[in-house]
Amino acid sequence: MLGAIPLLPYTALKKFTVLDLSNRLAGSFCAKTLGLYGCEVIKIEPPSGDLTRKWSDSPNSCEPGDSPLFHHLNAGKKSVTLNIDSPEGRDILGILIQKSGVLIETFQPGRMESLGFSYKSISDTNPGLIMTSVTPYGQTGPHSEFDYTELTVFAMSGAMHREGLPNRYPIRYGAEVAQYYSGNLAAAATVSALLKFLRKGKGDWLDISIQECMAGHPHQIGRRAPFIYSGELDPREQPRISASGTREPYAVGTFRCKDGFMSFLPLGARMWPNIARMIDREDLISNPLFEDSDKRTANRIELESIFQGWLNERTRQEIFEAIQEAGIPGSPILRSDEVMKNEQFLNREYFTLVDHPQQGQIKLTGDPFRLSAVDKMPLRPAPLLGEHTEQVLTETIGIDTNHFMSLRERGIV
Repeated sequence: MLGAIPLLPYTALKKFTVLDLSNRLAGSFCAKTLGLYGCEVIKIEPPSGDLTRKWSDSPNSCEPGDSPLFHHLNAGKKSVTLNIDSPEGRDILGILIQKSGVLIETFQPGRMESLGFSYKSISDTNPGLIMTSVTPYGQTGPHSEFDYTELTVFAMSGAMHREGLPNRYPIRYGAEVAQYYSGNLAAAATVSALLKFLRKGKGDWLDISIQECMAGHPHQIGRRAPFIYSGELDPREQPRISASGTREPYAVGTFRCKDGFMSFLPLGARMWPNIARMIDREDLISNPLFEDSDKRTANRIELESIFQGWLNERTRQEIFEAIQEAGIPGSPILRSDEVMKNEQFLNREYFTLVDHPQQGQIKLTGDPFRLSAVDKMPLRPAPLLGEHTEQVLTETIGIDTNHFMSLRERGIV
């Protein structure tokens, strides 16, 4: 049963079936994104279940039901349990691959070939298939067989060197930025390959490296340019110093206000008059202490104190309205509970309520972009373990009930 909030994913890719063999975040997010826009996504899990169903890696973990991460990554998918290490399991997987338009996998390079499913062997019988392989370091190279965590791929991409305080340890971004970013790029690349298929009837093998995705992130490319052209190593800076090195430091970063925190990133010296007028201190523009960029930087502590005094008397909403009027980049910092109640999200119905058969009504993120020329479709909750195994095997492959029961008794499904 669907929730009360109108639902917004679309059917732009409705004709395509995606076989999701991923067991890591990036590949799972890629498959979920394709599902949001209409693909039928069939998740292949071992009979014991995908590892992300667990709430933690602790052997003593006893939380009931599937983890929030599993719900997030697998909303709208079908679940088929299959032991692909068994000969019969591989036979069934082979048939499913032949009937699919996209295959997403996150195994160590060489694993698919060892199972008998190299891209060459698959494309010989299903030349239109798009195989999207999402791995930490790509299919080739000296690190191709290395395992990873978010920390390791973030560090190896070059992104971590410049994050943190001077003379302290480098730190990584919060959450799993590299994996979600590469999952998004993998989905975009897959759709590009689908366009090629629609035009030429040919599939492709997409080699997605999480390390390379993060190394090519626009933020990293922008900061790598000084090294490419001058050898500058982009050292870690104090929090008020802009990463670009071109912005004045007195109003950069996070500040406390009357009811929480605000974040600002003024775009250079040209915004100084806007800031002075916004805080009702136009007199500061002609003050000899602040009359040019070098002096404002040298006297930033005094200037920051004036700015902070203005913030202390105002709420986030009042400041947000003021910076919009002044044309200064900035935003309130919202807590998780405030995000769920934010009027912008509510107006666009971004968060979607779905009814899960075991865990009741839960709220999931909606679609990251919208298309106006296609029909809408409802979002389904993440599947129970093996919820669609019998349906897919009987309807898609043609296995009869007795054969299916035999497969289940022998642990194949």
